[in-house]
Amino acid sequence: MNSEVERQRISARHATCEFDADASPVVWVPSHARLTVEARDAYDGHCDDLDVAAFARRRTPGRMNPCTGPIGVRDAAPGDTLRVQIEAVRLAPRGYVAALPGTGILGDQPREPGIEPFDVHGDEVRFAGRVNLPARPMVGTIGVAPATGSIITLSLGDHGGNLDFNEIAAGTTVYLPVRAPGALFGIGDVHATMGDGEAHSGVNITAEIDVTLDVLRGESLERPWFETATHVMTVGVADDLTDALRQATAGMEERLMHDLDVTPTQARMLSGAVVDLRLGQAGGYGVPVSAYARFPKSAL
Repeated sequence: MNSEVERQRISARHATCEFDADASPVVWVPSHARLTVEARDAYDGHCDDLDVAAFARRRTPGRMNPCTGPIGVRDAAPGDTLRVQIEAVRLAPRGYVAALPGTGILGDQPREPGIEPFDVHGDEVRFAGRVNLPARPMVGTIGVAPATGSIITLSLGDHGGNLDFNEIAAGTTVYLPVRAPGALFGIGDVHATMGDGEAHSGVNITAEIDVTLDVLRGESLERPWFETATHVMTVGVADDLTDALRQATAGMEERLMHDLDVTPTQARMLSGAVVDLRLGQAGGYGVPVSAYARFPKSAL
């Protein structure tokens, strides 16, 4: 049977700008659901006419990064883990970057506002008709609802959210802590390419994302972690970059103690010997920053 026939399609009509513990799912799916999720761009289509003045009027602070969902996963309960296997990210033909005062890490150094299109041609993203960039499709925002209340999709934390890490891409498995019944999963904010740390903005673009969702019963997590073909990764999220790096490193040391049965001192040694620290979301935007620690799977 064609694998695409087996996939359930979730329309981008069903989108939210919050991870909300009290939200009603747009759909309920079973564990091991294979989905194709349509995702809006982070600007929610407001850049299509390239009119920066109109975009500035239409945008609502905090109402960015719409995520498709919430998707309820049957039998997912607080204390479980939601495993999300990202199998493919298919990009639309065109994405956008809007430059506005006050946004990004240099937002206090104003530039003339503008919107530019970035066109996707195979494995390249073309800017201004003359600059060819490698396409690096990635998922910027992925998460579940908190135990209570709501968190805007522009923000990030132990539930996931706007993590903006380039390795959240096809071939990566994301492990999220279930805090609310049904998990209430959401995904979106795809970039055709984005620099590490997102100094201003990645190339925001509509996309289709193939995922498989599994409930790992009784596997409780404090915060998300990630697995690629080559590495395992732990995350830190804090208001300060140093604190985020410390949190990610501490999380990796705990994982090494568990997975390799080493002492805390040995985990500290392994951390210094081979763990890579990377930036995730560090571009400001009035939200916390994220950092990641990477350890090679070949050593596990």
